[in-house]
Amino acid sequence: MDDSAKTGLDPNTSPPSSPDFSVADADEFANVRRRTRHPALAAGAAILALFLIAKMRSDLTFFLSGGSVEDLGDARALLSSEKGPGVLAQGTNRVVRIHGTPDRESALQIDTKGSWTFSQFFRILGTGSRLFIHRREDPLPAARAEQDVFEGRLMRFSDLSFEDSIRTYFSGHVSATHFFRTADIHALLSKGIGTTAQVRDLAGDEVTLGPNDILAVDIRHPDLVDVALTTKRFPNAADARTAIEGKGAHVVGPAPSSPSASPDRHVWRITVSPETRDAVMNAIPSLDYQADLREVRETVKVRLADLHVATDTPPETLLAKASADANAPVPPTLSNIESIRTLATVQIPPDAFLIVEAENPREHLPEAGIALVLLVFASVNLVGLVKGLRA
Repeated sequence: MDDSAKTGLDPNTSPPSSPDFSVADADEFANVRRRTRHPALAAGAAILALFLIAKMRSDLTFFLSGGSVEDLGDARALLSSEKGPGVLAQGTNRVVRIHGTPDRESALQIDTKGSWTFSQFFRILGTGSRLFIHRREDPLPAARAEQDVFEGRLMRFSDLSFEDSIRTYFSGHVSATHFFRTADIHALLSKGIGTTAQVRDLAGDEVTLGPNDILAVDIRHPDLVDVALTTKRFPNAADARTAIEGKGAHVVGPAPSSPSASPDRHVWRITVSPETRDAVMNAIPSLDYQADLREVRETVKVRLADLHVATDTPPETLLAKASADANAPVPPTLSNIESIRTLATVQIPPDAFLIVEAENPREHLPEAGIALVLLVFASVNLVGLVKGLRA
């Protein structure tokens, strides 16, 4: 017996519908819209992700550079040419190698708070303060310390996160010594100083000098010699003087300010003529095997505005204005000049560059991974934005 017989229903007849059921009830959820993300929210999320990728573009460019090393040669020769800044600009975010003399006098030691890791930060001489080196390795390998060759990532100084603070610190606290040719100072004074003047130092850097800048002039006195004899050999200073005069030298007087001065030495300043100089200088050491003979040198500090040039003086001679103080150490004439130097703060120009030594592209693999995730996130939000606008 089949099932139709059991139920008493005709198999060709549809079952009666329930009085409470209708087609409209079957489609009651058909017009309900699925809730989606607001287009403005999707657009904001995509823009934020793309903004973060743009902020990482410098590191990403370096990561994709491949790591091949470009040799730029000598830093001083490169930046003294007209093409030098352009060559550096083209090599940014790449690994470069360059030769140069570091300015260790104005170098800084940088440490990250709490890490006890110290790194060096210094400029390269002869580049006009346009090339700096950041040595991160601590301790520094012997191979890097033995030669002035620097290899690492080249980047613009303006791309540093601490650019403003390092510029301010250098301009306010870091000074470097600049040595000048006497002939260059002579030429500057002949033309007139004005408000400021540019003078190239011996390293090739341009230095801005003003009328009130202090110059230290090192003067050599070839006719004066400081002779130091030990108290062990001559307990009495008068005996030491008598012994020196016995060798044919003329004693001017004591020289307590000599570099040879110490409690266990008697220091006398003598004058020698060119004719007897060699004989006297050879005879005095026989008095004491620990005798010390030094040619007298003097350092005079004078304002640039207080110097002038007389027409009848050679380039190695400068004239200083006489001071009202009778005990002033500045003589009216500065001759036999050995060197002229000044201290000036280090000014970092806008087009400066930095080499981060020993940095390689592999270090930025995490940034590349983060950028990829952000790119996928931005793409998903952009697709959602398009769908939302079409709905």
